[in-house]
Amino acid sequence: MKDSDAMMLAASGSWRWARIAGGLLLAVALPHTARAQDQMSGAYARAERVLDANLAGAIENATVVPHWIEGGKRFWYQRDGRDGPEWVIVETASGKREPAIDPRLLRQGLQQRLGEAELPQPLPVTAISAKDVTVTLADRVLRCQRADGRCSSSAGTPERPGVLSAPDGQQGVLVRGHNLWLQQGDAEPLALTDDGVAHFAYGTAPGTSLFAIPRMRARQPLPPVGLDWSPDSRYLLSERVDERAVRPYPFLESVPQDGSFRPKLWQPRIPLLGDAERGRQEVALFDIARKRKTVLDLPEGWSFMDTVFAWSGDLRRAWGLAVTRGQRERALVEIDLASGRTRLAVREATPILGRFNAFIYNPPNVRVLERSNEVVWFSERDGWGQLYLYDLRSGALKRKLTSGERTVRDVIGVDEQARRLFFTAGGTDEDADAYHVRVYSVPLDGGRETLLTPEPGVHVVRARPMGNAVAGSAQNAGLSPDGQVLIDSYSSLEQPPVTVLRSAIDGRILHTLETADVSALAAAGWRAPTRVKLLSADGRTPIWGTVYFPPDMQAGKRYPVIDAIYGGPQVTSAPASYPEAVLAMNPRSRASLAELGFIVVTIDGRGTPGRSKAFNEASYAAFAEPQLADHVAGLRQLAQRYGSFDLERVGIYGHSFGGYTSARAILTYPEFFKVAVSSAGPQNFQGFYPVEAVFPIPDYGKGRSSAPDPTAVPDNYAALDMSPLAGRLKGKLMLVYGDLDENALPAVTLQLIDALTKANKRYDLMYLPNRAHGFYRTDAYYTQRMWDYFVEHLLGQEPPDDFNLRLEQAPATPAE
Repeated sequence: MKDSDAMMLAASGSWRWARIAGGLLLAVALPHTARAQDQMSGAYARAERVLDANLAGAIENATVVPHWIEGGKRFWYQRDGRDGPEWVIVETASGKREPAIDPRLLRQGLQQRLGEAELPQPLPVTAISAKDVTVTLADRVLRCQRADGRCSSSAGTPERPGVLSAPDGQQGVLVRGHNLWLQQGDAEPLALTDDGVAHFAYGTAPGTSLFAIPRMRARQPLPPVGLDWSPDSRYLLSERVDERAVRPYPFLESVPQDGSFRPKLWQPRIPLLGDAERGRQEVALFDIARKRKTVLDLPEGWSFMDTVFAWSGDLRRAWGLAVTRGQRERALVEIDLASGRTRLAVREATPILGRFNAFIYNPPNVRVLERSNEVVWFSERDGWGQLYLYDLRSGALKRKLTSGERTVRDVIGVDEQARRLFFTAGGTDEDADAYHVRVYSVPLDGGRETLLTPEPGVHVVRARPMGNAVAGSAQNAGLSPDGQVLIDSYSSLEQPPVTVLRSAIDGRILHTLETADVSALAAAGWRAPTRVKLLSADGRTPIWGTVYFPPDMQAGKRYPVIDAIYGGPQVTSAPASYPEAVLAMNPRSRASLAELGFIVVTIDGRGTPGRSKAFNEASYAAFAEPQLADHVAGLRQLAQRYGSFDLERVGIYGHSFGGYTSARAILTYPEFFKVAVSSAGPQNFQGFYPVEAVFPIPDYGKGRSSAPDPTAVPDNYAALDMSPLAGRLKGKLMLVYGDLDENALPAVTLQLIDALTKANKRYDLMYLPNRAHGFYRTDAYYTQRMWDYFVEHLLGQEPPDDFNLRLEQAPATPAE
């Protein structure tokens, strides 16, 4: 055989080169199964390259984090250069750019000063002035001349293990024997409290914190939690929870990480739905100079949600946020720091889903305006997320600031002198995409809004902090200190991020700062997904989704479909921006599964946030049912639209709330969903901790919200339990859980397993020792086995035997 002929045969995939005696190469025919294994190994390798975790940092210069200087006339930022980080200074008026310092010169100057010490990468540049660059290391601060790179050194603030340092760097607090101790300089610590006891301890995470076990397992001293220092280091605010009456919840560490063989038992105090004892919150204010503790009292039924989000400029007052049970009422709490007295300055009753932001993981949309004694307040009272202006002294409403059928997302900042408020908003049903986000300004004294970012896409502007609780963070906000310009990064699925400097007055683009470099994504083989608009199952409401198609799709061929779902009422999952499509929060692996030959779809159906209040409230009592109906309806519409969707081969997967919705999908729509992977799902809620921020207060009849006996299931939660549906399972279901997952309790998965066993149903189980909740992001074994499950049962092929998935980040730990 000629070499050229052999090469053609080998390239066809039916042959493999084999070396024989004399160094000759022979093309040897492969069995069909071996050829298929080779093809699947290649597909897995391509899927690995586009996996979310492996693309972290692949978009260069996706955004700009400003450090404002000279009151906003100039700023500097760090950018991704060809050979590493670079630092640029920009003059806002002219757009003139200049390098702050040659990175090689800076590194050489640091190395000369530090000798052979290894320098961190990237260099932690913390300040740039007209003359020098400041680099802050753990034990010293170096100032290097911009002109020649020569560096001088001074002592930094030493790290003290287990100490929460005050802003002045001279004192801090630590925990000993359940109490707080004050560390001042190098002196011996002084006891600040003496009434701390087990399960009512200071500086310790309660069982409901979702990370109690990692702190219990820690071998090194950890800084205390639940504490806030005032900016002048005089006051310390402490939150602790009295859990002494809360029953312990057992977790079994079956594979101890110390190398021993006897399982370890960890028992944080976690109340379950319906428990009468849920823990009592104590918030106390310490006057450090006077060594005085004052317990802050709220009216009966109220508790702090955010203890302090802002301290007054004169440090006489502080403000926090408080709620009643189920967040039926919300309030801004003003704290008098001298006396410890509190008052509910602004309050509002909200029977369903009372929130401070339509996206509950985002910062509250509340701002205290000290200069005018006013409060910017978020409310959905007209059916959409809007902003209102209140009088801080009287609590009276002054005026509604925003209007229209769209929802405010985030307050960007307030220019108190010019009396202008800046915010982002989206969610308009009539928009080309309801999940596009734009930036607006509005006068505080009444008047029309100004759209500052007309370009289609998702616009992101870094928000100013809510107060001065985070020292120095205001200098990194997207709105300049003088309120004249803002830094906006925007993108869509079709367009990588572009960052511009805009006029904050009329939105004009003054200068383009960065156009993101996505060449690394292209080199990895990543391809942008497709945005789609659909109709919900009610036939009227528009919904949106995002579709990841397989590479090299063939006309006339139908492909298996995977529904990637989360479905929780607090976040959206279908990416509308370029960065979200590359590195998603949850679910992961969408681009990877497309590389394996699946069409992967995510839909934000009814019950998710970002739209109207009614749209979000669809999940309040029914949870997943409206959303699953929308997903089925949406997939059927896409099959008609594209013709490449094989609706006889539909799978679904999800994690956390997505673990619940994916398992429920295959049980409630057994003829539609054939394969499901459900990881870390709250498969019932009677065995779960209370989630009354997004679901109703439990109703056990006769006005009772506490369970009359351990077997009781509240009437308004009974339909959410998956166990009665176990007998409906027809397809392939794999359940996955980590044994130290405090977020999604392992027992509720085992309780569903018990129901499936009693129903004589076949299921698959993946038990992951020493995994907490974050394994869906960081665990290579779970990710590869999830791929395998769909390849085997939905694609109908054999997963590769010789593939070992690699992640470019650390493996999962119980702290995640």
